[in-house]
Amino acid sequence: MCLVRGNLILMKSSTLPEAVFVALGLFALSVVFSVTAMEAALFLTLFLLLNKSRGDNNISTIRPFLTQHPLFLPWMLYLGICLLTAVTAYYPAKGLGQFNSDLLKYVCLSTLLLAVKKEHLPGLSALYTASAAVAAIIGIAETARSLNAGDLVVQRANAFMNAVRYGEVMAIALTLILSRIALQIKETFRHENLFYKLAALPVFAALMLSQTRGAYLGTFAAVSAMIYFSGRARKKVVLCAVILASSAAIIGLSSPVMRQRVTAISHTLETGTTDQAINIRLELWKLGLTMFKAHPMIGVGPDNIKKVFKKFHPGQIGNEKAWGSLHNLYIHQAAERGILGLAALLLLFGRMFSFALKRHLASNNSYTLWALCVLPAFYVMNFTEISFQHVHTSFAIFLALAFASAAE
Repeated sequence: MCLVRGNLILMKSSTLPEAVFVALGLFALSVVFSVTAMEAALFLTLFLLLNKSRGDNNISTIRPFLTQHPLFLPWMLYLGICLLTAVTAYYPAKGLGQFNSDLLKYVCLSTLLLAVKKEHLPGLSALYTASAAVAAIIGIAETARSLNAGDLVVQRANAFMNAVRYGEVMAIALTLILSRIALQIKETFRHENLFYKLAALPVFAALMLSQTRGAYLGTFAAVSAMIYFSGRARKKVVLCAVILASSAAIIGLSSPVMRQRVTAISHTLETGTTDQAINIRLELWKLGLTMFKAHPMIGVGPDNIKKVFKKFHPGQIGNEKAWGSLHNLYIHQAAERGILGLAALLLLFGRMFSFALKRHLASNNSYTLWALCVLPAFYVMNFTEISFQHVHTSFAIFLALAFASAAE
């Protein structure tokens, strides 16, 4: 009887690490495709991780690992202000609902930091890249079908999500792929280097075809950061940047619609623009600043923008009578949570970048380079969207931070 029980314990202790990796693999695969599948994989990972820690008799190490982590205090401060502004919101029920979403972000990051190990990185990197490449091919096919149908307007690539989110996801994945190409890797499976080079083609094409200006700017920020931080691989990164820029120019020139979306940005800075999307954003930003001036300390409350929209703007903006997003995270955060919330967010973002920088300086590899370079891209993309509040993008950023943490 004791022998049987001992064999069962041995079996559990030997299979749980593999089960954790499988759950992480499901997370890496689904982060590009499905919020539901991604959250299911996350909680499965957490469940398996807790069971593994209990079986190894080291569950008591989880709390000190998290509380001593450089990101713990900034996260606790941010969550504390989120809770405060939720309780004091115009509509507290909505605010508390958003607090659950903010808390889930921390659960995701802490779970990934605990679960992802150095030996997982090659496999998880390949799974995430393969998933992004498949999503890219699907998005490209969507655009190709619209061309075959003779549509006058080129359909934006948007596999399984809206085009803006899709473009951001492709930009984050492309940054990992470029970091793997830039820093020569010791292959863990046959033709691994070729795999990343081939994956770069559809992912970049899908990024361009998403017609997402924020993702374009974010990619520029990521590549610029990679040129600066890549060290001895700088020449290779510059060559990749030239190839990407040339490809983007060719794709842009082939489509008047895409060319107009890019040039509209510079026209706005020079003489104003007739681009409806840009004008809507400018109006929303002005509205956000009005809300912030009315409630400078704690804002109108998380997830309350749409509920109080008419109070601050009786007319409609664009085709909508009320908007739930101000399409700029920093203005949105100031309007929702005041100067306290904005300061907490900026502190958190600053500490995330500091964490990634320290990991890269300690261990110069493609995983730490991804985390370090994708953060500037993420911060830039949040100037035109509230990407931090969206699961597809924020969870991918947390995966990058977990990669950097495990790589050292």
